[in-house]
Amino acid sequence: MQALPTSVNAACRKAAGKFLLHLGCISFLLASVSGAPLPKSGSPDETPRFKMRVEAPEADVLEAVQQVSQDQIIHGTYSYEKERILYGAHGAQSASVFGNWKGSGTVFYKVANNILSPRYFKDTNDIGTVSIRYVVESADSNATILQIDAMFVDARNGKHPSLGNVEASEYSAIQQHLRTIQSKHQAIEDKSAAGTSFTSTPPSAQPSVSTEASSPSPSSLSVPAMQKHVEALRHQVELRVKDQGAQLKASPFHSAATLQSLPAESEVLIVVLTPYWYGVETEDGHRGWIHHSQLEPLP
Repeated sequence: MQALPTSVNAACRKAAGKFLLHLGCISFLLASVSGAPLPKSGSPDETPRFKMRVEAPEADVLEAVQQVSQDQIIHGTYSYEKERILYGAHGAQSASVFGNWKGSGTVFYKVANNILSPRYFKDTNDIGTVSIRYVVESADSNATILQIDAMFVDARNGKHPSLGNVEASEYSAIQQHLRTIQSKHQAIEDKSAAGTSFTSTPPSAQPSVSTEASSPSPSSLSVPAMQKHVEALRHQVELRVKDQGAQLKASPFHSAATLQSLPAESEVLIVVLTPYWYGVETEDGHRGWIHHSQLEPLP
């Protein structure tokens, strides 16, 4: 078989890998952990609350949240343009800004001290502490309610609520860990099922399967076939804005802060799916939420 030209092969592999990564994430979210925003209560002046129903058992969500609370990152914010990841956080037993939790469920905290004017918190221009609270509560045997709150407290004890981007980004990080946890569970189940099948079927009756035949490598495809495959993947994970001025929101609510207005026909990459809102990444690298009605497939 004729080998692909080096430059084409490399470009196709890079493009296909990127789209397969996001497509795999989306497939998992739809099948296992797609969340639907729950209604917010109280007045619009209350601290923004990110509350989702996650279609996964409480034990799995607890494990994922614990991992994120210990990952040393405050997701969805930063202090400097050249350093878009805010490190220095640590898991904590409590966070004074939130007081004592009096509700039901299991609570986790993550705190980062001596942070300078973090982005996506309201009116920050000082040094202070970022605190995040996660509340995990069982909804039923296969669903869990997850609440995330984020707050910045400056050196003068001024409180600055998150605009929603931090909560949404922490939720995305939790989903990634949850995907890994559930993939491990599935692998164990598959291994167990394969073992049972093997022992119950006589060796002479087991079919012979060729790994190479069932899983052709990308290099076995022709250039036109590879390009067609990549284009098909691109249409599944990329959409474009319908109308001028579509709003990129900090969280999946109409009342959430607007991060920016997007021009018509600008393309976005889907990274999170919920029934009505899509978590997206814009062409200039910004992330946020946009209502599904404001997007359309690529031509």
